[in-house]
Amino acid sequence: MDKLKRIYDTFVSSGRFISATPYGSGHINDTYLVKVDEDVEYILQRINGNVFKDIPKLVRNKELVCGHIRNRLIRHKVSDITRKYITYFYTDKGNAYYKDYEGNYWTLSLFIKGSKSYDVIPDSQIAYQVGIGFGEFENRISDFDAKLLIETIPLFHNVPRRQRELKEALAKAEPDRIEASKELLEYLKKFDNEMLELQRMKDEGILPLRVTHNDTKANNLLFDHNDHPLCVIDLDTVMPGIVHYDFGDAIRSSCNTAGEETRNLDEVHFNMDYFEAFTAGFMEKAKHLFTLKEKKTLAQGCTLMTYLQAVRFLTDYLDGDHYYPITYPEHNLQRSKVQVRLLQDMERQFDKMNQFILDQ
Repeated sequence: MDKLKRIYDTFVSSGRFISATPYGSGHINDTYLVKVDEDVEYILQRINGNVFKDIPKLVRNKELVCGHIRNRLIRHKVSDITRKYITYFYTDKGNAYYKDYEGNYWTLSLFIKGSKSYDVIPDSQIAYQVGIGFGEFENRISDFDAKLLIETIPLFHNVPRRQRELKEALAKAEPDRIEASKELLEYLKKFDNEMLELQRMKDEGILPLRVTHNDTKANNLLFDHNDHPLCVIDLDTVMPGIVHYDFGDAIRSSCNTAGEETRNLDEVHFNMDYFEAFTAGFMEKAKHLFTLKEKKTLAQGCTLMTYLQAVRFLTDYLDGDHYYPITYPEHNLQRSKVQVRLLQDMERQFDKMNQFILDQ
């Protein structure tokens, strides 16, 4: 507690430190809710230097994006704007981060009181509001030059990279893990060429480069007490990308009837009602931004992101479970199976998904 107080005190903010308690369900960073002797609260966060290699530039990404959103909200005379973007605080040296004596980087931001998030989407109405929230985010940063941002995780959604990592993990994996993965490997291999298509269009400039969040799970969106979206959080992976990443990952994570962690594959289905609700909300706020080519290929983003997540889980399993935290020996193998089952159900409904997007 003394250490957290010392770190908090390096930032120029309001209120005398009272306490700090662990906050949220994230696995990557260490996050604390700080209470002070005034009517405000803060989020103090240690950014994981093992995952993110250039934290000062990562923080700069956040500053630029949040500053842009703030200016747009002011320009459009939106009320109560401090609840609709993340406010970061600076140290007395003028940095939006503090580097402690152990080499760890910390940020301090304003906690949005009275907000909530959903780890699991309970119904189609919330799915629609999640679509509204992420569509609004795309809208608010649509006129920001993505080239001003760094890749906080280089080649994060790069398909050749993920395919190469899987092959490298397979080449050195233990025989029993290879045997357990055989069926998944055969299935995923069938998609290798197809999943390169969006990568090719991105590389050739056919799909425009945009600012993308790259981790559009429902719990990275804050809501008010009326279930209206406030703002997108967890901006560590904000960087240049294509809209397919954000749309596809939101659909992948929101429309799985059983969630990523289920052990019962029979429970895993693609929820078309949630897909249609999310898509309607998302397109309501953002469809005017997209080129015809983006709209025609948006459904491919859903299968791409599901394929990539299956590949990443399987790669970690073959590599000895070094990246994703596990609670039992076959955890990452099971996670990959869940993604594959979801992908199979998406494939069966792909034409319907694509048509619904085009009809918006």
